Amino acid sequence: MDIVEKVAADIADIPGTPSPREIARIAIEAYQRELWTPAFDISNRAGMIPEMRRNRANQITAHIMHLIGKYICEHGSEQRNYRDASETLFEAVYESGAEIITDLDRSKAGLPPRGPYGITAHELQFMEARLMEAMLKPMPFIVPHNHSLIT
Repeated sequence: MDIVEKVAADIADIPGTPSPREIARIAIEAYQRELWTPAFDISNRAGMIPEMRRNRANQITAHIMHLIGKYICEHGSEQRNYRDASETLFEAVYESGAEIITDLDRSKAGLPPRGPYGITAHELQFMEARLMEAMLKPMPFIVPHNHSLIT
């Protein structure tokens, strides 16, 4: 459902016969809700918590678009290829909750640095222990079938 349909649905849900001012207020609030998620989520009962997900999604999208922008074709009647690609990429990054944790983010959080494979020494040790455990498990008993005995 696109934004216009969502706003129209919100307007249609107004009980009774609303005044033009009430319709305008509902439409503006619906557009704001759909287009611009507020920097602070006031629906959270614990208080106003900054919504970092949108900021991080914007940063990731901008970085990727900067890298691939030169490969996007800018011809045709509307020339919206760059904008459409950016909007689609942003929605995918935002909806999935993807986030990039940089080495600077890790150091600010007091986390150990990552090694050459992108994981910490402790994480590597944990993964190796699980692999060793799987390798040392006894093999399941397998009964071979001798098809030559069946007559």
